[in-house]
Amino acid sequence: MTLPERLAAYDSPEGAVEYLEEYDKIHRKLSDKRERKLLLSYFEQIGSFDSILDLPCGWGRYLPLFTNLGAKVIQGDYSRDMIRMSDERFPTLKPMGRVRSFGHQIPLADCSVCVTFSMRLNHHLVDPAVRREHVRDLLRVADKWCIFTYFDHNTVKNILRRARTSVGLCKKRPKNTLSRKEARNLVASCGFETVSDPMLFAIGSGHRVVLARRVGSL
Repeated sequence: MTLPERLAAYDSPEGAVEYLEEYDKIHRKLSDKRERKLLLSYFEQIGSFDSILDLPCGWGRYLPLFTNLGAKVIQGDYSRDMIRMSDERFPTLKPMGRVRSFGHQIPLADCSVCVTFSMRLNHHLVDPAVRREHVRDLLRVADKWCIFTYFDHNTVKNILRRARTSVGLCKKRPKNTLSRKEARNLVASCGFETVSDPMLFAIGSGHRVVLARRVGSL
């Protein structure tokens, strides 16, 4: 499937429903539980904050959490149907604004929100340059804090995938990754420091969840 075809499939009513149904699966529920526990510990470190960009917001799975934390939320997603679904699922929770956006071309000014938040997008970006630009743009828009995920190149899951693919035992392509060193260097080059970047799961997942803070912001 070409990139335009993938984007068209995502930006459709069927794509929005498929993404919502994905979170009914057992492994997704387990992953979501671990993810939320880790994120709550991050927000405890952050303390109070007045605004957050949620990109991609999907069907709004984190909108209730951000609202409960007292933040003004800007929802961003490439899929217009995802944004509409969020409005339908949470009609009483009104974000401060909504933008249609790619992850690496955010239409917001530098340092315009306190926190930028991007879960499970980076590993969908096929072009390595776009993966790097995604991180840079999140950090550009963040005034103080940034939370994002990426798929670590050197995790057990990715090493096994590459090994199976190289000998023809796996038809799936290798994961779209960053190395931990590369991600940390990107963060540092944008004037941030990596506060924490643990694995979501030590074995079953290749995702790292990064908490980064702008140097001198406290």
